[in-house]
Amino acid sequence: MDENIKSLFKRYQEGTARAEERKLVETWFESHYGQKGRALSRNEEASVFEDLDARIAAMLAADQPVQPEARKLNYRWMQIAAMFLALLGSGLFFRNKFAKKVLPAETFTEIRSVNGVKKEVTLKDGTTVFLNSGSSVFVSSRFGDKTREVKLSGEAFFDVHHDVRKPFIIHSGKLQTTVLGTSFDIKAYPEDEHVRVSVSTGKVKVESRSSDEPALYAKALTHNQALVYDKLNDSHLVTSVNVDSISAWRTNHLNFDNASYQEIARTLSRWYNLDVTLNTKIHDPKRYTLSFFNERPDKVLNVLSALTGTTYTMNGRKVIINPKNQY
Repeated sequence: MDENIKSLFKRYQEGTARAEERKLVETWFESHYGQKGRALSRNEEASVFEDLDARIAAMLAADQPVQPEARKLNYRWMQIAAMFLALLGSGLFFRNKFAKKVLPAETFTEIRSVNGVKKEVTLKDGTTVFLNSGSSVFVSSRFGDKTREVKLSGEAFFDVHHDVRKPFIIHSGKLQTTVLGTSFDIKAYPEDEHVRVSVSTGKVKVESRSSDEPALYAKALTHNQALVYDKLNDSHLVTSVNVDSISAWRTNHLNFDNASYQEIARTLSRWYNLDVTLNTKIHDPKRYTLSFFNERPDKVLNVLSALTGTTYTMNGRKVIINPKNQY
């Protein structure tokens, strides 16, 4: 319809438009551009040009011959028509430029690593994702269009392919982590009290996305730095870490750093695909730093029992940890 609009403006400017065409142009301009000089948004521009299209189509459908008529020239509208004709002719103003594109609904594809299993996947941009046990990454259907966005539940190590034009964004609960090309570990299990972002290489930005106004938590985390977010207190801190130790789970190293007994029990459940239950009478305020490599679950539980003064029973996948001398 751009050619029809252009042709109509040209006939109006030359004085060869018939009466109903003149009325159409002047009514349309008065309606959409005579509003005290108010500028229209791009969406409004698309709407009014759709409207003019419809009117021209209706006029063409009437199949009336075009007969030039003598008339008193309206120089105000002639000047405006000339301006639009110039814009259309130079390609600076086209409806399609401003028309709002209808995008398909955004969907997410889940890549999951069940309890007791670790998984390595490569995304379509070349980014490698290592998923720890009991973790999922959800990849947006719009991944790679303008950004590369995923959601994470659990723990994963990302080795992001560098692309300065398309930031890689990970949503993990309240936190949003943005990178261009780097490697880092995010631990964000829903049942844990903390979310941790630890950087191996490059720089990482971490923000809060729980409100309309994002809060910047860390502008540029670098090698061996971590941001730890406390869900209960809605607070965060940046600290130094050994990221090689943190991400050693990829090579079957089970490391605990200043971990509570509850954290250890949850990790053992995911790591070995066990149903671990702590007796409610256990109230251990101490925190533990431990390391295991390719150990069987009973070996790990024996070490924990010796350190904490607890006992355990194991029946298939079901483990119950009790205070000492209670079964």
